[in-house]
Amino acid sequence: MNKTILIAATAAALGLAGGYMLAGSTMTPSGSDAAAEKKPLYWVAPMDSSYRRDGPGKSPMGMDLVPVYEEGAGGTKGYAGATVDPRIVNNIGVKTTPVERAMLMPVIDTVGKITYDEKATAHVHVRADGWVEKLHVRAEGERVKKGDALFDVYSPELVTAQSEYLQARTAGRSALVASARERLVGLGLTDAQIGALDGRSKPWQTITVRAPLDGTVTMLNVSDAARITAGKPAMQITNLDKVWLIADVFEADMTEVRIGAKATATSDATGETVFESTVDHIYPDLNKMTRTNPVRILLDNPDGRLRPGMYMRIRISRPMIEDTLVVPATALIRLGSSNHVMLAEGDGKFRPAEVTVGETVGSRVQILGGLRAGERVVTAGQFMLDAESSFQGASMRMSAPEQAMEDMAMEEPEPQSGFTSGTINEVMLDERTLNISHGPIDAFDMMGMTMIFPVSDDVDMSTLEAGQEIHFEVTKTPEGRYLVTTIHVMGGHE
Repeated sequence: MNKTILIAATAAALGLAGGYMLAGSTMTPSGSDAAAEKKPLYWVAPMDSSYRRDGPGKSPMGMDLVPVYEEGAGGTKGYAGATVDPRIVNNIGVKTTPVERAMLMPVIDTVGKITYDEKATAHVHVRADGWVEKLHVRAEGERVKKGDALFDVYSPELVTAQSEYLQARTAGRSALVASARERLVGLGLTDAQIGALDGRSKPWQTITVRAPLDGTVTMLNVSDAARITAGKPAMQITNLDKVWLIADVFEADMTEVRIGAKATATSDATGETVFESTVDHIYPDLNKMTRTNPVRILLDNPDGRLRPGMYMRIRISRPMIEDTLVVPATALIRLGSSNHVMLAEGDGKFRPAEVTVGETVGSRVQILGGLRAGERVVTAGQFMLDAESSFQGASMRMSAPEQAMEDMAMEEPEPQSGFTSGTINEVMLDERTLNISHGPIDAFDMMGMTMIFPVSDDVDMSTLEAGQEIHFEVTKTPEGRYLVTTIHVMGGHE
């Protein structure tokens, strides 16, 4: 009803009102001889198609009734859809495309942030209290190589431990030497430093702390003459040849993320630089505030272009969908919880068809049900046709014919079976039935009772008698019948 007003307004805006009109069961050129020759089937209210009269008049809202003709130009009597004059189809710009089978590659689009590679990060500290005598690296961001001097530290405990080691070597007592050496190792001296100490007669007053790996100084907690405490990190060095990209994936998409999935990242700084990698790790925790799950992607960064803190746009590939029906997204008409398309069935005939949709990938939509390959759907002008089909009372096609039969076959219930015990009250050989008082049948949530059961043709009834105690199987057929398919006579034979 409201759609009719919308269609009329749209037609006027397009300049169609001067030469064409929506009338009855067909869009036809106004003033044509064909319209004059046609006999109206009945007359309806423009705003309420359920209000019908045998002749012209006024609707309850005071509007002129509109004639509905038996057949339209090129129309077909009894057609369940809407019939539109081909010239009108051309003038309103109707376009169609066939339903195709294709392969879809769905993706998850999100954003992420560059962080340090925690596996390539080292904290530098001393294992004894002391003071920094000289600082060789003076600022965060400086690059260092493995083995480069970072700072010299004076520690009374380190001096004492060296003296004890030298005294043990002078005494020549191997047990004391081994014990003193273990203490030096525990205080952080390397084998090279201990080897250099072997050739000295006096301990070093300061010990040089060196870089454990190639990288960049990303944290500096000391300065010249500063007191240093055992166990407190003095520096942090991170190798930035590889960085982590932490992507935030919405909760609803997490079931589609796989480790090893292809991922591409685009820098927001340039919008052009694209980095390719794979999903390296899926974190087990969900952010309760944003309802997103962090996903880690490892990126190569040999030239240092990627810096911790940078944001990037990320596209994560999902499992590929092969051999599925697709239509352009523009063909879909979404109304509340339902979706439908307009089918173009030739000769100006159009009909709405309800569809079940799956994934939307780019400009294409996966169709799970309601269409079959080769049918043509309307991709432009479908809203006007949808309104006209509603006006004409076209019926919605709920599923494609072949698919409906397949669905019925798939929905056919499988037979169910259950065992119970009982007593035969009467054997009716001619009808192949048994009157049995039986116990509960759990498979069907059936209580114990007395019933007459038909017996399967492959069950021998010749030895059955009234009064026998039996253990038997009951099968529920797709038609809902309870059929005895196996009988075992207690203390007897089948």
